[in-house]
Amino acid sequence: MESSTSSLETRISSTFSSVDSKVQSKENSINTIESTTVSSDQSVDSSSVTEESIIKKTVSNNNEPIGGNFFVSIMNRDYVLLDKSNGNVIDDNKENYQKTFAAREAIHDGTKYYLLSTFESELGLIDPNSTEKAVGEQGKLFPEENVYGSIVSDTSELLTSDFEENGTTEELMDRTFEIEGFYNHFDGTKYYSLKDSSDQPIGVVNAAAIEKSSDKAGKKHPVNDYYSIVKNDHKIWEKPGLEEIGSTTSIFERTFNVKEWYYHYEGKKYFAIYDNGGTFKGFVGGDAIQKASNPGGIWYDTNEYVTVTKDSLTIWKDFDFKNGNSTKSMYQRTYRVTGYYNHFNGSKYVSVYDNKGVWQGYLRADYVDTFNTPGGKWNSTNQYITVTKNNWTIWKDFNFKTGSSTKGLCQRTYRVTGWYRHYNGSKYLSVYDNKGVWQGYLNEGGAKLVNNPGGKWNTTNQYVTITKNNWTIWKDFNFKNGNSTKSMYQKTYRVTGWYRHYNGSKYLSVYDNKGTWQGYLNEGGAQVVNNPGGKWNATNQYVTITKNNWTIWKDFNFKNGTSTKSMYQKTYRVTGWYRHFNGAKYLSLYDNKGNWQGYLNEGGAAKAGGAQGTGFSTNKSVLVTKSGYSIWDNFNWKEKARTNSLINKTYQVKWYYRHMNGSTYYSLYESNGKWFGYVNSDAVRERRGVSHYLGNSRQSVINELSAHQNDRFYLGTPYRGLSSSNPEPFLSPYGAPNGYGPGMNCTGFVAYVMRRSGGNLNRISGITQGWGSYANAYNWRDALMRNTEYYTFGSVDALLRSGKAQKGDIIYFDPVWTDINYDCHIGIFWGNRSNENRIWHQVLAGNMQSHIFSGTRFSKIYLFPQD
Repeated sequence: MESSTSSLETRISSTFSSVDSKVQSKENSINTIESTTVSSDQSVDSSSVTEESIIKKTVSNNNEPIGGNFFVSIMNRDYVLLDKSNGNVIDDNKENYQKTFAAREAIHDGTKYYLLSTFESELGLIDPNSTEKAVGEQGKLFPEENVYGSIVSDTSELLTSDFEENGTTEELMDRTFEIEGFYNHFDGTKYYSLKDSSDQPIGVVNAAAIEKSSDKAGKKHPVNDYYSIVKNDHKIWEKPGLEEIGSTTSIFERTFNVKEWYYHYEGKKYFAIYDNGGTFKGFVGGDAIQKASNPGGIWYDTNEYVTVTKDSLTIWKDFDFKNGNSTKSMYQRTYRVTGYYNHFNGSKYVSVYDNKGVWQGYLRADYVDTFNTPGGKWNSTNQYITVTKNNWTIWKDFNFKTGSSTKGLCQRTYRVTGWYRHYNGSKYLSVYDNKGVWQGYLNEGGAKLVNNPGGKWNTTNQYVTITKNNWTIWKDFNFKNGNSTKSMYQKTYRVTGWYRHYNGSKYLSVYDNKGTWQGYLNEGGAQVVNNPGGKWNATNQYVTITKNNWTIWKDFNFKNGTSTKSMYQKTYRVTGWYRHFNGAKYLSLYDNKGNWQGYLNEGGAAKAGGAQGTGFSTNKSVLVTKSGYSIWDNFNWKEKARTNSLINKTYQVKWYYRHMNGSTYYSLYESNGKWFGYVNSDAVRERRGVSHYLGNSRQSVINELSAHQNDRFYLGTPYRGLSSSNPEPFLSPYGAPNGYGPGMNCTGFVAYVMRRSGGNLNRISGITQGWGSYANAYNWRDALMRNTEYYTFGSVDALLRSGKAQKGDIIYFDPVWTDINYDCHIGIFWGNRSNENRIWHQVLAGNMQSHIFSGTRFSKIYLFPQD
């Protein structure tokens, strides 16, 4: 960062050096502009005093540059630009609004201006309030809304938001992105900041490589190609990605003329499709279509049979439709089809071969009937039959060479999925057994049709709990449409009836607690229960109650129960649970004496790893005060130490546990953050706030400071840096100076206020005995960390958001120790609310009330509450 800053300052300085040499002669001739003075008894028409005139009158030839060089962007559309030499307003037609310039501060008759420059020359003087400093030559980012840009160059540089090179736009070519905003670079180039539809930054690109649009679809790409629809479940849009008008299901595999396409902001290509009449049909996504080489469309492989049904039409040799033959000699004959095209003209053409493999040509599909086998047309059905002939043949194919006797099938029920009307005049049924094993083709004369496979419906009213988590619950008795019982496992459902299926199994008709039918379940996948509570599931675990106003029930009528208020944060044993018909899981709870408490919805408790219960987060300091207690390494009661040798030692408590045995256990951490062990809370005493430790009170601190909120007792007292081990020279406010005269450092101010409000400062000096005594903030930090409650934060915002701070609390900033001039800082929080950014402290500028800050960088903030 330092090297980057140095480079930037060098660039600005170079710019000003170049400009200064060009305008030096002009500066020598600058005339003083008379200042105008209005006496107190003159009447002035305020409407006639414009910003322009006021600024002009304050400019003189006293152009004294001050400070460093930097870049600014003009932010005020009504800015006024003044000639440096004579103070006249420069009429630039406001063309420099939002542009970026090199700048440096200049003083003119006591008024501060920015002197703006381009690469070539000085532009003029401007009110700093009309500008905003920029971090670099790129200037400020000016936001844009609802503007999009398509990449039209694949060789433009792709830059990061810091204007570092990040490749080129080659891989982004044609894509559309949202224009987050633009930069007017110091060198005169305009850049756009791009982000994608996931709001992720893409980078910064030269505006010349972008075609802007107010439409998310981006740039229009004119073409004249043919594409076939290859997805049957995609949407069709009136506009790219907008106003859905249909789906590709109705036009699946059809071929269309594409006249334009867009690379949409959402990352998807959209193609405008037109039918053979030139009618626009909508936009489809690029993943739903495939480009064809000609109007014939794309080739689709197949392997099927057709029977020609027209005797006076043409079968074509190509798609010029000039060379073809009549179908007269092919009429009612069956041929093999190896593939087909869906032509742009709207017709499907099959590629036809005879039984000798000779290609015949392309024939319109509506001139034929198509079959999967040479047996003829397949007719889908869903029926059941009982075989009535015991000596007929059931065939494996329509070659009628492979088959078996119906002797083993006679009087059994089978499923028929479809049938053929063979060219020999007979009807053949496709037969399956109850295991889904295909048996073959049977002449319909060998079987009798039955109504369904399920059998008789049997009404009931009972409850079941699902006990199998990988079975299928079926939507019908075709056993094709079903869902896994995985999501239903161990849940309770209502059964309204059942079937004894022809396959020998019993199927239950299952409903959930909203009356929604789930399907048919084999009874082996569930257990019948007596009530809607469901199946008992034994377990042995522990939970801690986390809700203090829920009800723990005595039964599943949900009429007799008690509040969990007295059980809140206590730990109980769970011996089992129910998944109720209402969808909730209920735990059966016992206390440490074995007394049953009732059924509790699992949402009212947190599962614990043992009898200790669930850990509750906290952050407090404790002092070991009692001997004879064990420090436990774990809750298996492995002893780690005894408190006898730890009396008066301080530990941090980050977690506590309400054990099932009735005791509370603290999880102790040493000052270096290392975990120490678990101890019974009776063995320790919680450390209190600052006022308890020093012997004063929050109110006494507030009263002391409030009494001098608006006078100079403290406010304005000059800063005196710590320079001796005697603290008293640094505790000398304006309102009560001691023999050393008025002067305080930041710690001296805090110490003086605490002492004035009744605090015993020996509690600071007597603990640390460090240099500077109670005028050294490090001593305050060390003493208070050992003996009082505190919180740490990484930032002022985190402190204010925490809700922890209260008026009168002590704020301490720990330094960044690696900084050369590291230093700490201390003050008193003075906000009326926990999120009000106010501190009363002593700084280099003197004693003040201000927003919360430290004069040097800090690594963390300590908040020491008064109580």
